[in-house]
Amino acid sequence: MLDSVDGEILRRSFDVLNPLGRTVICGAAGGELTSMPVTDLFALKSVAGFSLIAWRAADPEQARHDITEATEYAVSGRLRTAVHARLPLAEAARHTGCSRTGPSWAASCF
Repeated sequence: MLDSVDGEILRRSFDVLNPLGRTVICGAAGGELTSMPVTDLFALKSVAGFSLIAWRAADPEQARHDITEATEYAVSGRLRTAVHARLPLAEAARHTGCSRTGPSWAASCF
């Protein structure tokens, strides 16, 4: 699961994550930083953090290669996204939880 919202959205998403599942946190757009109790990990779930800046600093050549490859996929049409709704930026925070339910939906509402 990829989460850029944090806060209550992260908490709910992590709660429904399957055993051996992983949540990757790449931001805190919800403005609320969450602490994860270590006991939550006993259910064979894991949490990792990701930052493009840290990735580029740790391995610039690999980061450059991977970003170039992802860009080529997007340009060629091999990488596509599913868009449920387009919202004006001023309304986006109000819709962070969106109206659908489910772990993958909650995590993808950036």
